Amino acid sequence: MKNIVTVGGGTGSYTVLSGLKHVPDVSLSAVVSMADDGGSTGVLMDELGVLPTGDVRQCLVALSEHSDILRELMNYRFHNGTLKGHSFGNIFLAALEKVTGDFTKGVEIASEILKTSGKVIPITHDSAKLCVLLSNGKLIEGEDKIQNDIAIRTYGLKKIFYKKKVSLSKHAKKALLDADLIILGPGNYYCSILPNLVVSGFKGTIKRSKAKIIFPVNLTNKLEHTANWKVSDYVKDIEQYLGRPVDVILVNSRRPTALQVKSYELEEGKGVMVFDDFDDSRVIRTSLLSTTLLKNQHANAIKAARGFIRHDSVKLAKCIGKIISK
Repeated sequence: MKNIVTVGGGTGSYTVLSGLKHVPDVSLSAVVSMADDGGSTGVLMDELGVLPTGDVRQCLVALSEHSDILRELMNYRFHNGTLKGHSFGNIFLAALEKVTGDFTKGVEIASEILKTSGKVIPITHDSAKLCVLLSNGKLIEGEDKIQNDIAIRTYGLKKIFYKKKVSLSKHAKKALLDADLIILGPGNYYCSILPNLVVSGFKGTIKRSKAKIIFPVNLTNKLEHTANWKVSDYVKDIEQYLGRPVDVILVNSRRPTALQVKSYELEEGKGVMVFDDFDDSRVIRTSLLSTTLLKNQHANAIKAARGFIRHDSVKLAKCIGKIISK
C-alpha cells in the first residue's frame, strides 16, 4: 500500500483525484488550499464567518464512491432566489462547520456521508488571506482579487504570502511526512498551488519528508500571471518555493486540437500555451491531455472561470500508477 498525497485545490485537484481513486493498493490524502475567497465560497465566508468550502467540496466529490446523484447534489448550483450562484455542497459544508464548531470535523463527517476513498485535509485551520506584492510596490489582498488583477502580468510578482501567520495543520503535516508520493498540482499556479507552499511549516515538512515529489506541469499559462512561461520556468520556480528538487516532472506530449485552442483563447487570450523546453532525465513525456471539449459554465450570480484545456484524469492516473509500480 502506497500513501499518495495531492497538494493543490480547485479543478486541478479534482482531476487528479478522480483518476487516482481507481488505482489499486493506494491510500489517498488530499491536502487542500484554504486561500479561496471568491464566488459562493467568499460570500459564505463573509456572511457566516466560516472557512472556505469550494476547494474542499471539489476534492470530496472527486473522491466520493457514492451514487452519481449525491455527487451531482454536492455540485448543484442554485439558479434563482436568494441562494442564486451558491452550490449546495458549499452550503452543506458551511452548515457542518456551524453544527460541529470545527471545519475539519465537518469535513470528516462529509467524507463519511459521501463515502470518500481517501481523506480530504485542509492545509490549515487558520484564516488565510493570501497577498501578493508586485515589483512596483502594489499590494493585492485576497485570492479572488489576485486571480483577476492584470497588474501582476504588467509588473511581475515579487512576493506571495499571507496577511497573518498561517500554520500547517497537524493532520496535513502527518500526511506529508507519511507520504510515499506527493503530487503538486496541477492547477492555477498562484491561486491553487503556491498558497499551499507558503503556509508556515510546509517547506520544512517537505524537506523532512522522504516522499518522491511528482510535478505535473500545467498545460496552459494563466495570461495575467504566468504568460509565456515554459516548462523550465515552472520547474525552477516551484523548486525555489520547495527548497528541494522535484523527483518526477510530468509533461504532456499531445497538442490540443485547433478547436480546443480557439475555445481557450476566447477565455484567456492568445499566447497561453506552455512551451516544452526542458531537457532533463526527470521528465516523463506522455499524452495527458483530455480530448473532451469542455463548455464554459459561469454561474449566473457568481462568476468563476473554467478552462477549456485540461488534463485527462484517467491518463494522469495511469501515468502515476506506472511510477508507483516501479
